[in-house]
Amino acid sequence: MGHRTGNGVGARVRELREEIEHWRRTRAKRSPMPAELWHAAVALARDGGTYPIARAVRVDYESLARRVAEVGASERAGAAAPAEFVELTGAQLLGASSASGPVVEMADAEGVHVTIRLAGGAQLDVAEVVHGFRRPRA
Repeated sequence: MGHRTGNGVGARVRELREEIEHWRRTRAKRSPMPAELWHAAVALARDGGTYPIARAVRVDYESLARRVAEVGASERAGAAAPAEFVELTGAQLLGASSASGPVVEMADAEGVHVTIRLAGGAQLDVAEVVHGFRRPRA
C-alpha cells in the first residue's frame, strides 16, 4: 500500500502526530501510549501503510505493525463480527407448533454452517446455541 497524500489523510496524520507529541510532553514517566492513540495510528496505517504512518506520527514501526496485524487477524477470525441474519417464522414467534418443528441455521465468515432441526414441540435455548457457535474455536 502506498502512502496517500490527500489533504484529508495528511491532516489526520498531522493531527495524530500532534496528539502523540502532546501525550509525550504531559505523560507520567514510562507510561504506555493510550489505546485511543494506537487505534488511530492503526486506522491510518491500514490506509496509508505501516512504515509511512509510523514514521510520520513518530511511533515504533514494530509496535504499530504488530497492532495492525492483530486487528487484521481478529477481523479474519470474525471475533467481533455481529450475527448478520437470524430467520424465525411467524409460527415460531407466536409459539405455534409446526409439523416439522423449528429450524435454527447459522453460518460464520469462514463458511462454517450449522443447521439444527427440532421435532415439533421440542425446546431449545437459541441464545445459548448462538453463544456456543460464536465462541472462538481452537
